[in-house]
Amino acid sequence: RWVVASPDYVIDALDDQPPIIRFEKPGRDIKVTTIEEAYIEVKAQDDYGLRALRLMYAVNGGPEDTIELYDGSRRSKEVTASHTFYLEEMSLEPGDLVAYYAEVADNNRVGGRQRATTDIFFLEMRRFGRDYRQADQGGGGGGGGEGLDGQFSQQQRQIVAATFNMVRDREEYADKDYDENMATLALSQGRLRERVEAVVRRIQDRGVIQTDSGFIKIADELPAAAAEMLTSEEALGARRAREALPAAQRALQHLQRAEAAFRDVQVSRGQQGGGGGGGNANVEDLADLFELELDKMQNQYESVQRGQQQRVDQEIDATLQRLQELARRQQQENERMRRRAANLQNNQVGGGGQSQRQLADEAEELARQLERLARAQSLDRLEETARQLQEAANAMRRASSRRGDLAEAQSALDRLQEARRMLERGRSERLERDVEDALRRTERMAQQQRRIQSEVERMGGQTGQRSVETMNRIMERKDELERQVEELESDLDRMAREWRREQREAARGLQDAANSIRDNRLDDKVRYSKFVVQQRSNEYARNFEEQISSDIEELRGLIEQAAGNIGESDQQRLGAILEETRGLVRDLESLDERIQDRAERLGGENQGQGQGQGQGQQQGQQAGGQRGGVGDLGRQPATDPQARRADGGPPPPPSTGPTGGGFGGFGSEDVRQFRREFRERRGELETLRQRMRQEGIDVEALSQVLARLRELDRRRTFDDPAEIARLQAAAIEGLKEFEYALRREVQGPEADRLLLSGSDEVPDGFREMVEEYYRALSNNRR
Repeated sequence: RWVVASPDYVIDALDDQPPIIRFEKPGRDIKVTTIEEAYIEVKAQDDYGLRALRLMYAVNGGPEDTIELYDGSRRSKEVTASHTFYLEEMSLEPGDLVAYYAEVADNNRVGGRQRATTDIFFLEMRRFGRDYRQADQGGGGGGGGEGLDGQFSQQQRQIVAATFNMVRDREEYADKDYDENMATLALSQGRLRERVEAVVRRIQDRGVIQTDSGFIKIADELPAAAAEMLTSEEALGARRAREALPAAQRALQHLQRAEAAFRDVQVSRGQQGGGGGGGNANVEDLADLFELELDKMQNQYESVQRGQQQRVDQEIDATLQRLQELARRQQQENERMRRRAANLQNNQVGGGGQSQRQLADEAEELARQLERLARAQSLDRLEETARQLQEAANAMRRASSRRGDLAEAQSALDRLQEARRMLERGRSERLERDVEDALRRTERMAQQQRRIQSEVERMGGQTGQRSVETMNRIMERKDELERQVEELESDLDRMAREWRREQREAARGLQDAANSIRDNRLDDKVRYSKFVVQQRSNEYARNFEEQISSDIEELRGLIEQAAGNIGESDQQRLGAILEETRGLVRDLESLDERIQDRAERLGGENQGQGQGQGQGQQQGQQAGGQRGGVGDLGRQPATDPQARRADGGPPPPPSTGPTGGGFGGFGSEDVRQFRREFRERRGELETLRQRMRQEGIDVEALSQVLARLRELDRRRTFDDPAEIARLQAAAIEGLKEFEYALRREVQGPEADRLLLSGSDEVPDGFREMVEEYYRALSNNRR
């Protein structure tokens, strides 16, 4: 219960927020070969400190394995950890997948430990290259598809991720919402299963299984995928998400193997000459049907995704406007506090408590909105912005007492401004994302048109049922192309309106692209071309299709020009470099803590072993003394470490850790993982240094830091833990000094003000200077 204790000071009980965790690298699904080294990096932070950080992974929907990345013995508030999957040691084949995620727990022992889990990501095994081979059956065949882009597996991957999220976030959903989401997932899984089964029936009906060995593989994998989908669908329908997840992952594995085989079919088909149909005609028709089905799925999926993204963008813009207004009101409050403090001898001022508490409530509400968006969209920057807003709210509450602290109020304003800058940087990146998406859509339209042209050419030599089937496919593709043109025109107009003030040249280019669609009447041409293909001569149809292709190429060129006109200010570029430098400092500090923690744990284990060995030897010496006296001790082998300690001190620790390897107590796997991470940090710093040079920044001070990191990547360095500590300390200190100088250059006088309003913790190297500063102040008091 609440008790009013004092009118001067108010204590607010703040709800503990769960820790923040995200994958820094690769941060997305990637395709790798079976002999690569897949480097995974995860970052976690919490104001209470972190207790445990684990990486979980499963191969092809099998049982999960756990890797302990951090055990919390040092109570760090921020940890960056990595793990390298050495795939060659895992016996994988193309089409297999490794699913992985990470979870973290904080140190809250009062209200109970808070936990957080990342999204699930995938490593997909790909082939080393294309297998160019002769087809199993003779025959020509012109045209053909562009190859399978993996839309089946992409949609299944989304189902796996959504199922994982339902398992992870079960407690956050009301029963009704949970049931609705599970029903939606079951429906999505069922529809995808039906599409896969339809492809299987087409393969069987066309009779191509025996005419091409690639389709034999597809015919084996797709039914297996459909069977696993049925298992997943039934579990989802019964609201058992955890049971559905392994089956959904196995279905994804079978789909990826089928798609890998289909790429071989496409390549072999493309290597044959033009001409007659033969047995390969059925293969070509099936491939066209397969690609048409997948194209329709991808376009529908991306349309839904764009709509969701636009709603998120609008919500972020609304949050940014509220944040700007909140910062303005906080600045006004600070000015009132300064005026009240003008007649006092220190910055402890009264009044303003109610308004500060109201601002704190609004800041916390904004933080919760951003956290919700960050978790729903996996946007790391929004999580960091939400953290800044929460810290701003805490500072406001500390400043809200009747003897409020002006420094805390200024700290709140600084954090609000930093949160605003982070959202504005994200808004600038949004334009690049949208323009890149427009370019991808234009390229897909061009691919669609090339397929239409190929089928129009092929239809000229067809008769009967085959000609009817080809015409139906052309009509379907043209309907889809018309819809894509209309959607792109609308989106280009919208982007031009939104960015007319902030990115004038880019907005003008986007408007020109939208106008070209109208001026060339591209959508009308696509619509009219359906009549041309059906009713006019083949030559007329070919010429008309070439004109449509030319208009699409003109559109792509205009969008590319608009993309080249997207600008970034010098301040934005330097700010991004500064942010990356700060992150690199934190990553090296986290790695230093984990190495020290590992060394201390191994040292404790070795000390326990050494004590046991010492007690056993002491008993042996006593027995030997009773038998033969002191003279027997002199006959100990010279290689015995006990014999080398004439001062009577404890024996030196053994040279190998409990995991073996002989690297200063570290196991061979420890050394391999730590060296890999040092190599990654050095690569990041070298890339960052190159960018700094391009911006005209003096980077000579980074040479020594890079030299230390190169030393830390050498195996022999790990024979001496003291040398590791020295090199790490030198690298971190050098990078910190460089980061401070860079901050002064980028932020100017504001940099010092930001530092003064932050934490009271003083680094050891500066503690004496701070104490001397305060002594000087006290001596000058009047």
